Amino acid sequence: MKVPFSDLTSYYVDRYDRRAINLREAGIPECVVLGCSVYRHAYPPLPLHHHFGVAELAYVETGHQPYYLGGQRFTLLGGEGTVIPPGVPHSTDGHPSYPGKKTWIQLRLPKKQGARWLGLSASEAEPLLNMLRSPANPCAKWPADFARRTGILFSLCGRPASPARTAMLRTNLLVILFDLLDLNLPDTSPAYQTRIRKVIAWAESQTAATVTLEQLAAVSGLSVSCFKRVFKDITGIPPHAFILRKRIGRAQALLHEGHHSVTETAHACGFASSQYFATVFKRITGLTPNNVLHNRTFALPKHADGQGG
Repeated sequence: MKVPFSDLTSYYVDRYDRRAINLREAGIPECVVLGCSVYRHAYPPLPLHHHFGVAELAYVETGHQPYYLGGQRFTLLGGEGTVIPPGVPHSTDGHPSYPGKKTWIQLRLPKKQGARWLGLSASEAEPLLNMLRSPANPCAKWPADFARRTGILFSLCGRPASPARTAMLRTNLLVILFDLLDLNLPDTSPAYQTRIRKVIAWAESQTAATVTLEQLAAVSGLSVSCFKRVFKDITGIPPHAFILRKRIGRAQALLHEGHHSVTETAHACGFASSQYFATVFKRITGLTPNNVLHNRTFALPKHADGQGG
């Protein structure tokens, strides 16, 4: 079913790696989408779009994801989220939807002043609505139990419909929002979060096929051993996995250009053999190098991520 609250056509899907549920049907008219994805390989970039009268909570539980949001560019790391206000253009800034676990909640805000919202009076809802319309930070570390709370929402959706289930859904949504309200203060990112975000931004800006662990540690200002521990704690993946994904991303771009063979691309991106390169490429992207070389485009269908232009 199409979602009519965005200039991007999106769909409610129930798939092994992606779910999107309409909570309006569960008695929560304010929640138009509750979504979760667990990707093992990259999907095509999320194109630039905005939502009509709908705010979005976007959370990265594991992995990382670059974003463009209303003129700002940043990367969400594991445990971080962003509040996307209504009408603000956003995308993955040309980057793929990277592997990892992500959750999003889209909430329709009231059109009229003084309206009740999520069962709250107008005065009770006002601080929450202000946060959703004008968040203090583009991104921040979110409460440690955010993933558990959203998991409860998904579990409740599997129960038979009842007034009690509706009340439990609404209560859990409100707990999530009030927890975020407590964190809606400027400059809440810890020092290590800032360091790792700087590292990822630097790595994404490099055009060379490879970056090294030592280079990443140097950018962070940490020792190699400390950097490895901190990077994995924050992003949920070790640095070598991040470096490997970057090499594969560079290889994907070279194959897409069509000027190099698979073997030439493998060597240009630091792989000793084309066989190992093909194995890693398929594991990370879900495609073979030949798929990309011959098709010169993403072999995945346009709506493979449940989103389309």
